[in-house]
Amino acid sequence: MRVSYFVAVGLLLSCSAISTAYAANTDETSEPSPAVAVGTETAMQPQSHAAPAETAPAPIAAEPERAAEPAPTVAVTDHLVYTQVGRYLEANKKKLFASADIGDREALTQFYAARMGAALWVDKNGYTADAQSVMSALRDADNWGLRSQDYKIPDLKAAPDGSYSLDDLTDAETRLSLSALAYARDARGGRIVNPPEQLSAYLDRKPQPIAPRTVIDTLATATDKGAYLKSLQPKHKQFELLRQKLLALRSGGNGETINIPGGANIAPGKRSPQIALIRKALKVTPPQAGPDGKPFDETFYDDDLARAVKAYKVEKGIDPPTPTITTALRRSLNGDDGISEAKLLANMEEWRWMPDDLGDFYVTVNIPDFKVRVVKDGEVVFDERIVTGSVNRQTPVFSDMMRTIVFQPRWNVPDSIKVKELLPGLRAGGDPLRRQGLVMERNGRRISATSINWYRSDIRNFHVYQPPSGGNALGVVKFLFPNAHAVYLHDTPSKGLFNESIRAFSHGCMRVRNPVQLAEVVLAQDKGWDKIAVNDLLKNGPEENEIALDRPIPVHITYFTARAGDDGAIESFGDIYGHEKRITLALAGKWKQIDVTKEPKVTPDDIGFDEYADSRRRNNDDWFGVSSNDDRPKRGKKYDGGLNNFFQKVLGGL
Repeated sequence: MRVSYFVAVGLLLSCSAISTAYAANTDETSEPSPAVAVGTETAMQPQSHAAPAETAPAPIAAEPERAAEPAPTVAVTDHLVYTQVGRYLEANKKKLFASADIGDREALTQFYAARMGAALWVDKNGYTADAQSVMSALRDADNWGLRSQDYKIPDLKAAPDGSYSLDDLTDAETRLSLSALAYARDARGGRIVNPPEQLSAYLDRKPQPIAPRTVIDTLATATDKGAYLKSLQPKHKQFELLRQKLLALRSGGNGETINIPGGANIAPGKRSPQIALIRKALKVTPPQAGPDGKPFDETFYDDDLARAVKAYKVEKGIDPPTPTITTALRRSLNGDDGISEAKLLANMEEWRWMPDDLGDFYVTVNIPDFKVRVVKDGEVVFDERIVTGSVNRQTPVFSDMMRTIVFQPRWNVPDSIKVKELLPGLRAGGDPLRRQGLVMERNGRRISATSINWYRSDIRNFHVYQPPSGGNALGVVKFLFPNAHAVYLHDTPSKGLFNESIRAFSHGCMRVRNPVQLAEVVLAQDKGWDKIAVNDLLKNGPEENEIALDRPIPVHITYFTARAGDDGAIESFGDIYGHEKRITLALAGKWKQIDVTKEPKVTPDDIGFDEYADSRRRNNDDWFGVSSNDDRPKRGKKYDGGLNNFFQKVLGGL
């Protein structure tokens, strides 16, 4: 059946004819009918009240129906086409549209029913300009980190006489709407529906979808429908900078590189043929003459170049930030920055899971580069090193709200340590609490542990804690943002670990190198307090001094192995927990190869235990059951140490 067969364009449709056509569209119990009505501009909408025509157009014989695709009833008024998309989806849900999202199908059924079947993308002349706009956005999906091949564009072909089959029009209308909704969902992270279940329980993130009915309704009213689809991509600055890097890689425009061969480390004052190449790469002009007045030797590593090397290392985050020329420096200067398409795509996908609004003022932690930052109005106002969780006790990835800062905090001893480490010594007649600097309370009253018969009393009913001190496990301040993972930011007495390049040593919490300054920044924003007021709290305030924030502050714990600096250059970090690899496998559809990790149960009091163990080892106290001289981290190596063995032995399933 061809739309061009209808020649009664000059006739006005009667209200009854329109009602009949619409009833056929919405009656889900009737068999598909090939009846078509054609009218003038005044009869384009079914709800119009045009004068009745003298005669109704006679039906024209329909083409044979497709075996599995019932030909839908379509009403054509001038250029506008009315279709039965809902019935078409239902009739083919087990074949043509078996892979389509159920929510998308339901949304389209409701959408087209509400508009009486009026087509959005096609008319009797084929695809509309709006359809071309949407198809352009779908074809451009690769440039936004998606795959254009995932969004099928129906091939709508005209007959030799220039007309279109009503079946083909309906099929094209349906498929293009489904592709638009699929793009909208994927732009918001929908390719990985449930990261905690599909990848790792430590990845406590979810996609940020927009309801499909909202998407199709907005598309219907948008002036530029393709632009609306693209607007669903993340608007974060970091996402766009990663996208620009992706475009540069794919176009081959990744900048000029200079091939510096490998070799031994070179310190200032030495000579090497590589020095001239490194000088050229860093754009450091050699002096015309040396100190002795003779022509300068370009193979000599002078002070000007040393300063440039050190500055470059600091800018790129190359450790250690010394003027020594190392393999890492050569690799970076050669353009081998470790940034691959797969890395960019994985990190862009993570941005799709982030909240649209991070906050005007927020705290963010990025685990792979071991940094905490405070951002105000889009600018970083605080940047400091942190220690994160070990591979066995990872720092989880999530967002929450900071509500409290605690000065001079106590560390509460977990029941597991009370039972397995303190109780045996108490039953033997010793006083391990006094030796460890711990305090015991019962009903709010401090008591002597040696006054209790520990063969009759349950130590779990007693509150045991470490009071504030120079060696307190949590240091002088902690930052609380209550969450299901029982982790937070806090100070530490173990300052030496901040000098390590890979700082994954903790039990899950994040230790901050300069937490007092972080408190100053947060409290200046929240309460207008200055540095003097904060220091007064530290010196003169009580123990466990909780300062409630007037306005909770967003905290975002993230895992980005690629991050853009202020100059737009992309830094690459190690995939210490393997999340990047998991995301990459998921995007490639290799779900069976993913090592899905579970998060061990943890309680708030368990946090800080590793810090307390550090303090005991510093005092050569081996009561934790680990050697005090074999568990210090070795530079450049991942530190699990005997402490993790103790976690397995003592904490068990906690």
